[in-house]
This record gives sequence, C-alpha cells and structure tokens, in this order.
Amino acid sequence: MKKNMIALIAGAAALCIMAAGCGSQTTGTAGSATASTASTADAAATTAAAEETPAWQEDDTAYLSGIKASDYVELPDGYKHQEVEVAKPVDPTDEEVKDRMNLLVKNNGGALEEVSRSVQEGDTVSIDYVGKIDGKEFEGGTGSYDLQIGSGAFIEGFEDGLIGAKKGETLDLNLKFPDDYPAEDVAGKDVVFTVTVKKVSADNLTDDFVKSLNLTNEFGQAVTDIDSFREYIRSNMIEENEQRYIWLIKRQIDDNLLATCTFKQDIPQPMQDSYYFQYNNYLNNAASSNYMPIETYMQKQYGATEDNYEQMIRDFATQGAQLSVIYQAIADERDLNPTEEEINTAISKYAEGSSTEIKVEDMDRYLKEYIRDELLSNRVRDWLYENCKVTEPDEEKPADEASTSGTKEASASDTADTSEDSSSDRSASSDTADSADTDSTSENSNENASNGNTEDTAAMHEN
Repeated sequence: MKKNMIALIAGAAALCIMAAGCGSQTTGTAGSATASTASTADAAATTAAAEETPAWQEDDTAYLSGIKASDYVELPDGYKHQEVEVAKPVDPTDEEVKDRMNLLVKNNGGALEEVSRSVQEGDTVSIDYVGKIDGKEFEGGTGSYDLQIGSGAFIEGFEDGLIGAKKGETLDLNLKFPDDYPAEDVAGKDVVFTVTVKKVSADNLTDDFVKSLNLTNEFGQAVTDIDSFREYIRSNMIEENEQRYIWLIKRQIDDNLLATCTFKQDIPQPMQDSYYFQYNNYLNNAASSNYMPIETYMQKQYGATEDNYEQMIRDFATQGAQLSVIYQAIADERDLNPTEEEINTAISKYAEGSSTEIKVEDMDRYLKEYIRDELLSNRVRDWLYENCKVTEPDEEKPADEASTSGTKEASASDTADTSEDSSSDRSASSDTADSADTDSTSENSNENASNGNTEDTAAMHEN
C-alpha cells in the first residue's frame, strides 16, 4: 500500500514546495492547477513563511544535485524494458456521459426550473429543517438548504425521506447519525429532523444554459447547444481515460522500481526531512479540507492509528525520496539530466506563470531545485513509459490486480483534470448543512484504506 501511495502524493505535495520556495512571499500554483490545489499550496506557503528556515534546506544532501545517486542505489538489470499489466481504457457509456453532464450542470448552478409535482430522485428541493435529539435542538441541526436528492449531502435516510413530498408539506424524518460521524457530540445518536419543503425544482437543460458555460472544444469551437455539450463531455472523458491509462502504467513502473532496486545505504536525512515537509504539509491540508484532524484523516484513508500515523507519513516521505534517487540514477546512466539552459528556462517560465509577482532572483534554492528535479523525473518517467512493454491483464484476475492497487475513483475525480477548458467550467462549491451534512470522505474510507488511494491525491498526480 505504501509504495502505491508515493506517486499519488508526490505531485500534490510538490506544490507545497512551489508555494514555499520564495521566502516570505506566498506564491500561486501553475496555471493548470485547480482552485483546491492552489489553496493547499497557499496554506503551505503561509506555514513556511512563518517558520525559521529549517537546517536541512541549507544542506546540499537535501537535493538530488547534491548527491551521487549511484552511491545510494543499484539499478536492476532490464529496468529499461519493464513489463506491466494495465487494462486498456474503454470509452464512456451514454449513461456515464449523462451523469457527467449532470455533474457539470450542477456545479455551475444548475439549469433548474420549478415543478409542481412531488419530489423525485435528482430533483433539487429547497427546504427548512430543524433537528432535535432527545427532543432538544442542537447546534448545527437547524437551517435552510437547496438539496439535490441523491447527492449524499445529508446523512443516510434524509434525502430518501423527502421523495414523494410536495411543496408546502412538512414531515418528520426519524434518523440516526453514523457512529463514525465527525461531530462526536451527535455521532451514533437518534435524531428527528422536521423538514418543510419550500420548492421543488428539476433540471431543464437548454441551449442557452450551455452557451452560458462558455466552453470551447478541442478544435477551438464554442460549445453552444446540448448536442455539442454532450460530445464535449464525451471527448473529455475519453481523454481522461487515456491519461489515466498512462498514469497507471507509470505508477506500476514506479512500484516495480521500488521493489527491484537495491539501496546501498540510507537516503541522506536532510533529503528525507525535505520530503517529510512536503508530504506532511500536503496531508495536513487534505485533512483540513475534509474538516477533520490529521489523525482521523490518516485513519480513514490509509488505515493508520493514532500511534503510527506520523511514522506512516515518514515512511511515505522516505520512499518518495528513494524514488527520486532512483530517477536520478537512471538519468545519470541514460544521459537524461536536464541542461542548465533547460532548468533556467523552466524556472523563468514558472516565475512568469505564477499568479503572484515572483522574480527569479527572489526564488530560494528549495524551489529552484524542485523545478530541476521535476524536469528530471518527468523525463525519466516518460523514457521508462516509452520503453516498457504493456500487456492486457488476464480476464480472470480480480480488478484490483489487473493494473495496480488504488484504482478506485469516480467520475470527475478519476484523474487529474485533463479538460483544457477546466478553468471555464466554473465549478461552484456548495455550502454545507453543518451537522446534518454527511462527511463525504468517510463514505469510502474502508476502500481507500485497503488500496492506499484518495481522490485528492489521485486528482493531483503528475501536475
């Protein structure tokens, strides 16, 4: 599980380096990063700016350029032509395309129109609700909300209980908070929600609504009607599946390298500390975005305990550093190191593309070294991908063995955003309904723990 985790976190954790690499300045992320990624990086920058420069940042052995990789790792024979098993991508079904269309419509405010019928699955219902435990109202249990039925935004039974209700109707829902609900004061308790339905709305997708999204397809043409919107979504999903296929191949190559390379000595402690800084920042920010302490997040996502979660992060960091040293050894042996000109060009492009004003001369070594290492690792991974042999898995193999573990994802969270128009999708974040709102992370905790994967890390891979 730990090996699979490394490649997943690495791309996201590296953004913390980019954010922190200009001293007291809080930097933005590259233009292709999502808003959530940017906020993670900003948080890391704020943390780094508020602290003294750690000793390891000044140590040459914290960086790949400061060590001789072959002193640390022995590459196995035949690493160039690795054999991996990954299932070829399949085109999305019409139903999957429809679901993605609905998701994008919802995230952009929805093409909603009030209806006079009773509530059905998929409707958006405007409600007032009052929650009581043992006959008493509790903090966060009362409010108003525009709830999409089937979204899973509220605790189990809440949304199903509204199906069949009509505008103006008030009903009592006798429910129970999950035992593992994040708010401990209500977890596992019986609750009665008195809900008043104020309005029932349904999607009514129109060409005008599609035009309002301001989307452009791969040919630079505007998406102006429902048919072109459908093809736009289908094309993006096919591209996502292709990108995920490549991602799975590269991740399996990484796993193979970690399993077959022989380390002659420990990775320098300053380098391990550097990676721990990255991973710890990323995971703490991921926990915060899921409204839970890091201990709980690590338990839900990776099966950690309160006693071992810190060591687990350190293990992730150590293996991440090992993988980088392997890349460096391959680059040295195969003449894949970036030139000084390429490094300087990449540094200048980063400065120019940043959302804040950054001068190259203001960047510290930490950020410059990261940019250099990112060039190197991408080049090595591409070279390994181009030279590997990919076979179709045995049809009788379980799905989790057919490629690599950790392949569980859903819809738009499945891969890094490959839509060139992702910035124009204008995904809107919804308000939550405090204690009545369900914690989305906990729903898939068991599966995530078993395969060492999370939506947040997978979505950031290979930024």
